[in-house]
Amino acid sequence: MNRAFQRKYFVDYLFSAGGLFLLILFTGKFFYLKELSLPLSYDESYYWDWSRHLDWGYYSKPPMVAWLIYLSTKAFGINEFAVRLPALLSITGAITLLYVSVFRYFGEYLARAHLFVLSFVPIFFAYSFVMTIDPPLLFFWALSLYFLIEYLKRPSYLFGLLTGLSMGFSLLTKQTALMLPLLTLFYLFFFERKILKLKTTFLIFFTAFLLYLPNLYWNFKHGFVLLMHTEEHFKRGIPGLFYYVKFYSSLFALFGPVFFGYFLWYGFKYLKFLRLIKSGSFEKLQEDEAFKLKVLTLFYVFSFLPVLPLLILALFKEFNPNWIMPFFLSGYLWVLYFLLQKKQTKLLYVLNLLITLSLCLLLLFLPRNPGLFGKASGLLFYKFLGWKELASMVEKHYTGELPILCSHREIASSLAFYMKAHPEVYVVNLEKRPENQYHLWRKDEELLGREVLFVQKGDFEPRHLLNAVKLDAIKMNFWGKEKSYSLWKGMYVKVLER
Repeated sequence: MNRAFQRKYFVDYLFSAGGLFLLILFTGKFFYLKELSLPLSYDESYYWDWSRHLDWGYYSKPPMVAWLIYLSTKAFGINEFAVRLPALLSITGAITLLYVSVFRYFGEYLARAHLFVLSFVPIFFAYSFVMTIDPPLLFFWALSLYFLIEYLKRPSYLFGLLTGLSMGFSLLTKQTALMLPLLTLFYLFFFERKILKLKTTFLIFFTAFLLYLPNLYWNFKHGFVLLMHTEEHFKRGIPGLFYYVKFYSSLFALFGPVFFGYFLWYGFKYLKFLRLIKSGSFEKLQEDEAFKLKVLTLFYVFSFLPVLPLLILALFKEFNPNWIMPFFLSGYLWVLYFLLQKKQTKLLYVLNLLITLSLCLLLLFLPRNPGLFGKASGLLFYKFLGWKELASMVEKHYTGELPILCSHREIASSLAFYMKAHPEVYVVNLEKRPENQYHLWRKDEELLGREVLFVQKGDFEPRHLLNAVKLDAIKMNFWGKEKSYSLWKGMYVKVLER
């Protein structure tokens, strides 16, 4: 019997070379994160501000990102390290779960190869140090797959409940997680109908829905703002040539050049295996080999099948590479399984690893010297820079007596985090509906006729103030791209667009 199957508990698989590698990698990332001097992006500070007002939902996302930041900042204080620590824990947790799953059913060789690739996928590596909704989604996505595999092996109420809880937590993290129960239904319907009919399988979907229900109710109370926000992404026009070049080339850079190519190549070839599995041919195999094929197919269903239509859709609507990230997380196993069968493709695996490892090392150096490659690398950090300086400018004039009103939510979130008083900030709303979380918390109409401190983009007299007095202004230039803000005092009147 394979040594991997002699291990009984989850932790047993971590007493291995791969487990030691995970520990060393996490330790190195942890201390790097502690020393990282990169300011929070306005999205990170925005999610931190959410964590000060715990709820079942927020304007553009479910609540998990705020909950995790709340726990971390409660433990380690309000600082950049505490805000970002959940990202590192999430990425490490996702990779660990997948390592153990592959080790358990495919042996240590493939598990180590899979571990090394996942550890140095550039986009996963970068998300170890930036706290957005994506790192937690990757963790709960991996957790859902882990328990779903265990459930397929041993259908029971326990594993049904754990799978449902994992999917429910995923749904509370990002809208993309709606694909988890849908893809599970697809897989079970076409390949495991006996399991689909079990009461324990119903428990998976019922538990996930039950966990998601409070967020659904929150959205109902707030006019389904999350749905409106998501819908806006699909109202964008047909993208231009520059978008196509940027998006499709970034897939090779962010997910690994060799991997992405073979993802597409093996993705189409694997379709013939689906016909064999559907016909029941795998039942002639030994139990262990048959279950391996089931797991490969499960990961294929959770990756290539949804990615292919999304890549086609990206021809007509602008996509961000991180939107399809969890599907790629599910894709590395079956690609590597075939890639490591031949000596020639093994060499390509090593080449892919060397390229991605080099990119990850480069990512470690760039925060200390963003302009290392001039404008191209510098502008990668544009959304992180300038917020401390802006907060220092406003803080010189802030006594706590006047409310702070901002023209944009990125200004508001950055001031809320970087000003020592962490003020509750207002944002101007010129539309008939809320456009960000600040509009749900605090209506700017409350300030009409009152004197305010107004912070805006640009250096010009604001049309929303009467008797406006300019207090300060700041201009910053980052690799030819300017950031300009000004601070004013006056009576808020709000002039709407005609």
